[in-house]
Amino acid sequence: MTEIQQSDSLKNLVIFIIALAILGTILALAWYFAVDLPTLQAAALHAPANMGDN
Repeated sequence: MTEIQQSDSLKNLVIFIIALAILGTILALAWYFAVDLPTLQAAALHAPANMGDN
């Protein structure tokens, strides 16, 4: 392999890894907003009731 071919291969690998990182970030954010966040918001809506009679 020549020096130019190695450089192109490394450049393509770096681009692929960066693309995977961006895709993973997008998927994680989508999961957070679709699944985790509504659960947290629903739990915040229920205020605790006072049970004691004074």
